[in-house]
Amino acid sequence: METEIKTPMENIGSEISELIERGMLAEVKARLQDIHPADIADIMEYLNEKEQVVLYRLLLKNTAIQVFEQLDIEQQEHLLTHFTDDKVAEILNQMSPDDRTELFDELPAKVVKKLLPLLNFEQRTLASLLLGYPDNSAGRIMNPQFIDLKEYQSVNQAIERIRNISPPEELTYIAYVIDAERRLLGTVTLRKLVLSHPQTLIRDIMNREIIFVRTDDDQEDVARTIQKYDLVAIPVVDREERLVGVVTVDDAIDIIEEEATEDIHRLAAIKTTEDAYLRSGILNRVKNRFIWLAILLVGGTLTSFVMQGFSEYLEAVVALAFFIPLLIDTGGNVGSQSTAVMVRGLALNEIDRRNYWKLAGSELIIGALLGVLLALIGIFRAVLLREGMILGLVVGISLWVIVVFSNLLGLFLPVILRKLGIDPALAATPVITTLVDVGGIIMYFQIARLLLL
Repeated sequence: METEIKTPMENIGSEISELIERGMLAEVKARLQDIHPADIADIMEYLNEKEQVVLYRLLLKNTAIQVFEQLDIEQQEHLLTHFTDDKVAEILNQMSPDDRTELFDELPAKVVKKLLPLLNFEQRTLASLLLGYPDNSAGRIMNPQFIDLKEYQSVNQAIERIRNISPPEELTYIAYVIDAERRLLGTVTLRKLVLSHPQTLIRDIMNREIIFVRTDDDQEDVARTIQKYDLVAIPVVDREERLVGVVTVDDAIDIIEEEATEDIHRLAAIKTTEDAYLRSGILNRVKNRFIWLAILLVGGTLTSFVMQGFSEYLEAVVALAFFIPLLIDTGGNVGSQSTAVMVRGLALNEIDRRNYWKLAGSELIIGALLGVLLALIGIFRAVLLREGMILGLVVGISLWVIVVFSNLLGLFLPVILRKLGIDPALAATPVITTLVDVGGIIMYFQIARLLLL
């Protein structure tokens, strides 16, 4: 009998589940003390809902907040429904403002309306401020809590202020220098403060070359900026250039993951929603996939109409039908490859006006060379099936034309969609395959008409 291999977290989860079932809660509490909050969040996935509530109640206050922020939205919502208003208020008031905003974004509006009054005045003001920014903007994901200093302060005064503020760990590495109107003047790292003389003024050590984003900038652009400049955090300013928040690198990682997942779904012609696909209900998942599949099915019927239009050629040379799957499959595969390269390049801003036409020229050469190689295989296959050299030439020439056409279609379609304000990821594998099917069939029969009929 084959032994099931469990992950370390799964093993710990099984142990804790057994301890909870036996009522050995002191042992559970002791077991959790040496485990990182992120790992505790992973362990909770292997517990049932009742055990998750019991485990969470056993955590120390600071650890509990860190664990809660690591859980997915479904688990967070489940825990909130099993706590008293006082406990929910404690959790929400202790959460990072950006993480709390993410939670509120995912919860139903009625639930958020009930939770907002549980926040204290300061946190409710912050929550309302962040929720007031557009979806997927820098303002929506920023943390309004940061270390702000004045340029006339000394290093010693700055360090004392940091001690008094006691900021979250992810916000302690960089301080932001502002003027009386809260306009951003520069930045100074904690390392710079520690290594400088206590009486040195902040203006003498701060970095005046500031990289920042604005509250209405798209979150994907914010994440890309953090990635480009290898930043730990990036300041966010409003329209009056006043510093209002900070986006940290952990938020950027979450955004990149979210956007990548969205692009993958769109490349597979799955309609994306705000809810995670795997967490949504069966009917929602069917709806998200059906819409595009129905559109593509209608588009696919064009292939049937085209083939009906060339039925007399098929009746004259029945062997033409043998190679249709080969041609349209090859064209679809080539188009999918070039589309994937273009969509990814556009997403990462690696493709712009400066290099686009150079790329188009190189892809044209690549498509032509691939066409020649694949055409030779097509001719060999036709001869191997004893269909004659003329039909082999028809197949070979058709393959070359379809490969070049598909490669160029995959190159231009994402760019056209982007100019029209449509996500280039919609130039997905199923979409381009449908277009290649129709175009490829027409080319194939036209070449056959010229050489065979």
